[in-house]
Amino acid sequence: MAGGRVVELATLYPGPLAGRLLAGWGFEVVKVEPPGGDPMKSFSPLLYRLLNEGKRRVVVDLKSEEGRRILYDMVRGADAVITSFRPQAAERLGVSYRVLSAVNPSIIYVAITGYESSNAPGHDINFAAVAGHIRDSVPTPQSIDVATGLVAAFAVAASVALGRAGYFEVPMERVALLLNLLNFANIGDVGEPRLTGSYPFYNIYRCADGKVALGAVEPKFWERFCMLIGRPDLINRILDPGAVTEVEKETSRIKCGELLNRAAELDVPLAPVLSLEEVAKRVDLDKLISAFLKVNFEK
Repeated sequence: MAGGRVVELATLYPGPLAGRLLAGWGFEVVKVEPPGGDPMKSFSPLLYRLLNEGKRRVVVDLKSEEGRRILYDMVRGADAVITSFRPQAAERLGVSYRVLSAVNPSIIYVAITGYESSNAPGHDINFAAVAGHIRDSVPTPQSIDVATGLVAAFAVAASVALGRAGYFEVPMERVALLLNLLNFANIGDVGEPRLTGSYPFYNIYRCADGKVALGAVEPKFWERFCMLIGRPDLINRILDPGAVTEVEKETSRIKCGELLNRAAELDVPLAPVLSLEEVAKRVDLDKLISAFLKVNFEK
């Protein structure tokens, strides 16, 4: 993708991820950092590097008149700006849409906020809480941070492609609600969410030496799984929460490897439940983001 110029006024996770994706898609991205630097640099040096590759980085003190002058010069030649300031902070620092659109009337301004048109603070865990993501413990990974970065990147790319300037707000609370859309829809359809661990076809089960995750959403997969564990009597109990205990009676007697091999033979969506440490051993973090930046036009 041939892109334009983007000024990134964002720290931590969502905004820098958006900028990283845009840089990989061919946009020229300038990351503007405060004199103290992006807090992510000390919180996770590796993630900071991964999120900011391919960008030009400059340090600008937006609290000073000279710093704002430098920023406005950059904005005049830019196609888009990504910010992650709360509205009052953006106004106070002179980087609100009102100010920057006066500097460059054709600017695309993507504002990552916490709550729509609100100055309340928040992070991933807060938005997960108000969007119904949390049941008993702190959620991992930070899916709302990542999804927000994707939405912000798409907003810039689509706006540049369509030639549409203006103000685009990406409230993280709204993104969190969108991620839970299926469960909200199920409550409207059947009175309760179906993919939260209550039903046997979509659940986590103990095996003899670990745990496996079953995603037998389609009836054909559930039927095959019931045959796999030797319980054809459970086929008609796909929506019976009581069948969860019955399934685990069978899976707990079988080693994970054997269970997974049987599932592969029968084409059943079953996967091992791995720890972060186990996954880290087989994942190349440097290629994790770049894998989404390659387009193969020959396929």
